[in-house]
Amino acid sequence: MSSTKKIIAIVGATGNQGSSVAHTFLNLPNWHVRCLTRNPTSSASQNLASLGAEVMKADLSSLPSLSQAFQNANAIFVNTDFWEQYRDPKSTTKNSSQQSFDLEVSHGQNAAIAAAGVGSLERFIYSALGPMKRASKGKCPDSHHWESKNAIVDYIETEQVELAKKTSLIYLGAYATNAFLVPNLDPNTGKYTFMLPMRRDSKMPIIDPAKSTGPFVKALVETEEPGKKLLAYDSYLSIGELADLWSKVTGREAVLSQVTVEFMHEQFGVPMEVLGGPAFIDEFGYMAGLTGVIEPNQLKVKVETACFEEFLRGRDWDEILGAAKAEMEGIKK
Repeated sequence: MSSTKKIIAIVGATGNQGSSVAHTFLNLPNWHVRCLTRNPTSSASQNLASLGAEVMKADLSSLPSLSQAFQNANAIFVNTDFWEQYRDPKSTTKNSSQQSFDLEVSHGQNAAIAAAGVGSLERFIYSALGPMKRASKGKCPDSHHWESKNAIVDYIETEQVELAKKTSLIYLGAYATNAFLVPNLDPNTGKYTFMLPMRRDSKMPIIDPAKSTGPFVKALVETEEPGKKLLAYDSYLSIGELADLWSKVTGREAVLSQVTVEFMHEQFGVPMEVLGGPAFIDEFGYMAGLTGVIEPNQLKVKVETACFEEFLRGRDWDEILGAAKAEMEGIKK
């Protein structure tokens, strides 16, 4: 590694977000990319290594491993994971949300503690979500996967104040592959239906995390001052526009059916953990409870990403429909 290169350490480098960050910075000649993973021998880890990344074993549950992996880093990107613990068959049905919340918060705190001890650090980027429960005044209390990330932000801002001075937050829009953004096929009628607890005119930011996370993180690291809160998205669409686009691109007519949270929970077994998100967005807005947020068009250097319509084109929709169904089944408790 050249001594003139800066180092970016990426937590969760084999996931959608982290992999995008890794690929973006691997194409920058002035950066050395250090990918942190629990399993350096996995195919995803080895693929990153073949592209020139340094792959290092580290675990968010192990503060010493993080401190070692963060050594001499100039930038650190962290995305913590709620869903792995939530889906774990060993987590109890009754307490899986709380167990996953507790584990994710401890992981985020460990990352912040380790990062705070890095003297060379210039930028700490955390992938966050907003304060749903607080912003809704307690009306939307069930989405622990939002609350855990917001709790980590609160910890950085109140307990790691020196690190907070180097921190920017990236709030990714809804994943373009989110199961809620893919219609269901009724085998009896052959019709496709977007079934959501949202009005047709409710708007949602949408992003392809595997492609777009990296370019937005690059902007936060290289051209923006610390302290930014970026809502990162490729397109900002109403639910009606989303359904119309899907029909236009795929050639398969889809309709929008607005239903209640209670209906989706009782009829289809969708957890309240998951349903809280669209219900909150519908009533309060995706970034409710946050101030000082900037959007992509406010960045100093324009970030070019593919819009949602471009994302849709050329997709194997039978495969995506199947994957969305499997994803939804995987989070039912």
